[in-house]
Amino acid sequence: MADTHPKLPPTIHQGILNLPGTTYGAKSIVERLLEEDRQKHHCFWGKVGFHNHLSHHLLAAYDLGAPAALLQKIYDAEAKDQSDMYVFERKEGKKEAIQQTVTAQNWTEYLGDERYYASYLDFFTEEIAAHGVGEVLEQRVFAPAANGNGAYMLLRFVGGAAAFFVSVHPLIQTGYGVEFGSDAMVAQALAQTAVHAPFRPELFDLRHAPPSPEPLTYESADPTHRQPSAGHSLLSILRQAYDSPIMAPVIPYDPDALLSARFTAALEPSSGRPAEIRRLAALWQVDPARGAAEFDDKVEELLWATTLLLAGTGRRGRAPRLDFFLMHMLNAALFVPSLLAAIPSATSKAALLRALVPVLLAYLTVRGRPRIDPELMMSYTDTPRPPRPSASASASPMMPAPDPSAIGSPADAADCNPWPELLAAVLHAPDPHTLKAVRVLHYAAQRYGQTPPGGAIGAFDGAGRETHAGIARVDGTLFVRAAGVVMDTLGWVAHGQREGAWDRSALGWDEAWKVPDVDGAAAA
Repeated sequence: MADTHPKLPPTIHQGILNLPGTTYGAKSIVERLLEEDRQKHHCFWGKVGFHNHLSHHLLAAYDLGAPAALLQKIYDAEAKDQSDMYVFERKEGKKEAIQQTVTAQNWTEYLGDERYYASYLDFFTEEIAAHGVGEVLEQRVFAPAANGNGAYMLLRFVGGAAAFFVSVHPLIQTGYGVEFGSDAMVAQALAQTAVHAPFRPELFDLRHAPPSPEPLTYESADPTHRQPSAGHSLLSILRQAYDSPIMAPVIPYDPDALLSARFTAALEPSSGRPAEIRRLAALWQVDPARGAAEFDDKVEELLWATTLLLAGTGRRGRAPRLDFFLMHMLNAALFVPSLLAAIPSATSKAALLRALVPVLLAYLTVRGRPRIDPELMMSYTDTPRPPRPSASASASPMMPAPDPSAIGSPADAADCNPWPELLAAVLHAPDPHTLKAVRVLHYAAQRYGQTPPGGAIGAFDGAGRETHAGIARVDGTLFVRAAGVVMDTLGWVAHGQREGAWDRSALGWDEAWKVPDVDGAAAA
């Protein structure tokens, strides 16, 4: 059946980390497994309709140097749970794909209906084969025709909703496609985009053109205080969101609320939050006239802010908690550079960047407005290490003592680069989100690891004050510290530590912390 459908080449190239370790055998098998997933599986799986992460897991592991045998094991572990593309079970019963020929004339008629996923996959495969990825992104995601009359393709792309979940998975799936040079995966991603619902149109100003970039007047003359070229920094906007009484979390806290219920409660129109999110988001201005320098700065802001929101929003004296949904914002940020490179027009690049901020602020709101604590973040080690076996452990020998001729000691954290051991360990994590998060943090460390204390864009406001107390101390070790927190929390499973879990308590509410910490380094 699949052989009668249009296809694009299954080939991929190296990912954004460009680490050594990938081989011809690994590349061949990952291309075959990705094609098998593409031809067999729906983008949602299970009766609830969770997202299919199989391709994400494979490519994240491949980019981190996974050998062919491990890639096959990853596929085998996840493929058994996936839904068939053409007949699938959901909680309301069995569904069957509707075999509808989607064309350039009718393509907006079936948006938001997962039964048309296979039909959309054929359509976008043909579109990309005929016009190329860049032109299809322009015409089917960013063009006015793709967003008028309720089509809202950009809002489906940046935060589309499915079942009970709101997600950034269409952006992530497309990001993998453009990062690894897979036109076939971009077609798959755009089909996924099409069958999502749009993300909260009330949070976006769709009636007016974006404001002209307005440089702010800064009182501080300190040249080390980096500021955006125009508008407010993302760290400044988060500060204003924390200070805004309108953005206060919904009361009372409901520990059992579904994410969809939290969105409904938080974004009730009379609360004023939708209008406040639109106001705050408009402060993050993008100046396309600056070209690559502007887009690079915006990517840098996204990676710093999302890292702090994930790993720096715990509570002092408590075990770290890593919010499941804020983690997705970090994971999505990695793909922005690849997406910006794939989108042809500067106007559309800017539109993508602007669209991300309402999504980020909405997630901040429904997670209870968790507050960045830079001092807590910097209290975590910058030399994370896996747990070491004791002398009595039988499963693994103690680390041998170095030869006397060795310079330094691998047993001394101060003598070691933590990344090689960390990357080797995360390859065996059972949850693909763990690999994805560590991959983002390694990329950010590559780019920004040498940043001095207080060197993040927007660490200080226009008067030279910290935007977040203690952020003057935060330097480029932020990313390895965050990676260590991820591994300690989710578990160094390759070293015998049990698997941990992402936090779903909505940790911004004080009440969420009344539950005691679970004993163990990787608290589940």
